[in-house]
Amino acid sequence: MKLRRPSTRSPRATVLRRSLAVGTVLATAVALSGCSSGSVTGNAGDSAGRTTITMWNQATGDAATKLTELVERFNDAQDEYTVQSQFIASEGFTARMVQALTSDQAPNLVISDSEPSSLGESIATGKIVPLDDKLGTGDYDLSADDIPEGMLASGQFDGTTYALPTDGGDYAIIYNKEMFAEAGITDTPTTWDELAADAKTLTKDGQYGVYLPIGSNEWPVFTWQSMLWSAGGEFLNEDNTEVAFDSPEGVAALTTWTDMVKDGVAYPSSAADSNQNQGAPFFNAGQFAMFIGGAYNLSTVEEGIGAENVGVFTFPQLEQPAMNTGTNVSYITKGTEEQEAGSYAFLSWFMQPDQQAEWDIASGYLPTNTKTADSDTYSAYLDENPLIQVFVDQLEYARSRPSVSNYAEVSAALGAELEKAMLLKTSPEDALKAAATAGQAALDAG
Repeated sequence: MKLRRPSTRSPRATVLRRSLAVGTVLATAVALSGCSSGSVTGNAGDSAGRTTITMWNQATGDAATKLTELVERFNDAQDEYTVQSQFIASEGFTARMVQALTSDQAPNLVISDSEPSSLGESIATGKIVPLDDKLGTGDYDLSADDIPEGMLASGQFDGTTYALPTDGGDYAIIYNKEMFAEAGITDTPTTWDELAADAKTLTKDGQYGVYLPIGSNEWPVFTWQSMLWSAGGEFLNEDNTEVAFDSPEGVAALTTWTDMVKDGVAYPSSAADSNQNQGAPFFNAGQFAMFIGGAYNLSTVEEGIGAENVGVFTFPQLEQPAMNTGTNVSYITKGTEEQEAGSYAFLSWFMQPDQQAEWDIASGYLPTNTKTADSDTYSAYLDENPLIQVFVDQLEYARSRPSVSNYAEVSAALGAELEKAMLLKTSPEDALKAAATAGQAALDAG
């Protein structure tokens, strides 16, 4: 099965307080075709007396086929609601959603929004339903305790849960087993010191030991945040009002990476292109023995170097285990009592272990319900695809990025400076200081 890349947009997990930017909602000219009756205006029941639930989704390929099947199964399994699903492209989704909300033409339910960091814009309209009182209720058992804390935080703003994580994703170290064997390395590293030592052993004849993300986009920021947390640092302060990554812990985390570039054991330039950020094509070409990648990279590298030569190990630690998770989130818009109840019924049914296992296998995402990994369906899948287990296990302590409305601006400022540091054009200290100045300006601008 070809695994698809999950979204990379939106120690122990901490529920982060979210700040909602209350600002002017731009009136974007967006065509709202296909949503004939919005959640605020009210949907009529169908001819069988059911309440119709309109749902927007971003699924494509195998995931779209599976979602259609699941919707049909839910509709057939009960006689109160009929879910009608419509595909909406991810590009420009947030602007379209905000416009739909402000014009009372929104769907009742959104499944798997791939931009959780932009959810604050929709919440600011006042038309997203809080879910804390719904969790643990209804016909399909789902409580907050079933969802890893770090994942649940991706949909929490100012202490209220507005969205649930329905698609999980993270990353680990993918390596070439043949290169390890030729270098005499029999154990995979668990710390970054050990990885650096192994990278040195693996570096020879134009082959580098490891590729560490180089670029100015979100991927280097997304992966480096795990380094920051592992060193004991934080990205923002507790109430998300001040930049905190320019700390001694942040400098130590970035220096760990830049030292490997400086020592000549990490690939010295970007291996990203317009189609991917991780560097899998260069890995397949033998340019380096290790890289940071997701479960979605496995089919590509197995085809490239042979499945027997592909291995995966847990993201190493500095001071403590850490992992950043990318989650797509799902949420309900305000409507009639029946519409909100039907929307939650489908959402909680969709997140049940059996349904989620089918969805994750088809889509390539990772479970967000802790019970899913123990289901017969997903257990059988892991038996057939043991490398996936590493990615699943890390979700236990994974955290999510802060969903402040201007996260993108803060990330862009940091990404630009991380790239300079990784290309050895500036020191880790100066890079983080410059990024913090620009990032704080973005936060203050609100």
